[in-house]
Amino acid sequence: MSERSAAWSEYLAAAQRLDTVRREAADTAAGEAAALAAARDELPTVQAGLTMQAARLLETASRAGSPPPVLQPGPAELHDAAQSVVGGPAVALAALRQAAANVDVADGALARLDDEGAAPQALRNLLVYGPLSLLALLVQLAVAGLAEPAAQLFFAAVSGLVLAPLALGAGWLLVGTLYPERPRTPQTGAFVCIAPALVAVLLFALL
Repeated sequence: MSERSAAWSEYLAAAQRLDTVRREAADTAAGEAAALAAARDELPTVQAGLTMQAARLLETASRAGSPPPVLQPGPAELHDAAQSVVGGPAVALAALRQAAANVDVADGALARLDDEGAAPQALRNLLVYGPLSLLALLVQLAVAGLAEPAAQLFFAAVSGLVLAPLALGAGWLLVGTLYPERPRTPQTGAFVCIAPALVAVLLFALL
């Protein structure tokens, strides 16, 4: 092979290597640009989730009577955060998605705490809904009992239809006054107030 042919072959090989490097650099740049765009798109969602979660944490602490948690990162957390995104947009995007996953896990934990706190509160609310339901039932039975036998079912149904929702509404307002930061458990109140009225109507229908 002549020197000219050898030089030409080396030139072609160098050109091919340069083209390979250029393509790899272009692919890397395109990947980083895509990762950066994705990170910019996902960042507002993560920030909104963190803001909502911070409000829930403060509300949960307030309901439990605990001091508010410290939600601002300290120097150690800031250092760890800075280290976690070293390496370019792709690494930052992965860290951002991990943060979003952590927010979802924390939301699930807060939801479980809310569910656990709802049951004891429902029992406390029974002390409000129960007496009002009993009072409505006694008035319903009295109204129906004073009517003619043929009209007792009608008066029981009408008075129950009026008094049970009134008892539920009064209980809902009273629970909100007694426990302003606690759930009012309207489902519990509805069952306690409406079920006895329906049973009373059924009894008059069977008599």
